[in-house]
Amino acid sequence: MTPPGTVQLHRIRLPLVNAHVAAHGTEAVREVILVEWRRHDLVSGWGECPTLSEPGYSGETTDVAWAGLTGRGRLGPMAAGALADARLDAWLRAEGRSLADHLGARVTAVPTCHVIGLDRSIPPGESMIKLKVTPDHIDRLVETRAAWPSRPMAADANGSFRSPHELTRWLDDLGLEYLEQPFAAKNLAAHAALRVQVCTPIALDESVGSAGDLHAALDAGAIQVLSIKPARLGGVEAAATLLAQAADHGLETFVGGMLETGIGRATSVALAACEGVTHPTDLGPSSRYFDQDVCDPIELRDGRLPLPNGPGIGRVPDPDRLTELTVAWAELDAREGE
Repeated sequence: MTPPGTVQLHRIRLPLVNAHVAAHGTEAVREVILVEWRRHDLVSGWGECPTLSEPGYSGETTDVAWAGLTGRGRLGPMAAGALADARLDAWLRAEGRSLADHLGARVTAVPTCHVIGLDRSIPPGESMIKLKVTPDHIDRLVETRAAWPSRPMAADANGSFRSPHELTRWLDDLGLEYLEQPFAAKNLAAHAALRVQVCTPIALDESVGSAGDLHAALDAGAIQVLSIKPARLGGVEAAATLLAQAADHGLETFVGGMLETGIGRATSVALAACEGVTHPTDLGPSSRYFDQDVCDPIELRDGRLPLPNGPGIGRVPDPDRLTELTVAWAELDAREGE
């Protein structure tokens, strides 16, 4: 049991149902860090650091985050966000309030978008889908649109294209809801150039990790849609602030996913229910990713993801499952005041 006034780090490893293949790499096993913040009144809160194992999407890998959290390296935004979310969860549990209420959620369930890796087949149905794409996978997009001419569809390139001319000849023919991150994160000029050459809305993900990044993208004319990922932005409260700023500038938004366990998924679902979110969330049900989650799974109900019930995020890890999955742990003093 975590002593009062401490932070315990649980590095866990659990396999995905299917490997997730995107332009930045393949993830077959999720190794993430769960943060437990225990107050002096013995109330605990939980946060998740859903970093990836390799530095394709972000330089803050699980190894880097672990080093930062254990004092052997610099604390990155995902590690800092997990600490902030765990502390917030503990405070809300002590107050008997839910995260959804704290954030001002307007609905009790959110629509979802099924994100499909480069090597995965297209599921039947009429719900929105988002296909991972690279310059070598354009034919797949075209074939999918031909098979489902009226189905809502988006695409995520994860920065794999190099210049607008690779996209202008075919992009608008697909009728996408948006194209996410066609170019490298720092290449705002290419995003801005593409934006004025096509009608398809251009979404940014990797390019925006802070309010400063958002304003740079707006100044460059490079963005119409923003992917908001609480973990990557330093926690759910920081993400909610950025969501409000994006809405003030007339941007469309959606809450992105990072292959979270149910702990991080519960946190992000609460944000996805807030005012200003205009597109279905990338978050899917736990069973799409894990045979057995670390906590009570987050599952679809009537085609939507319901907000978890209860104080805080509404989820805690199952103790036996947490023990089974843990590959490393560390304990720190909770130096911040409760």
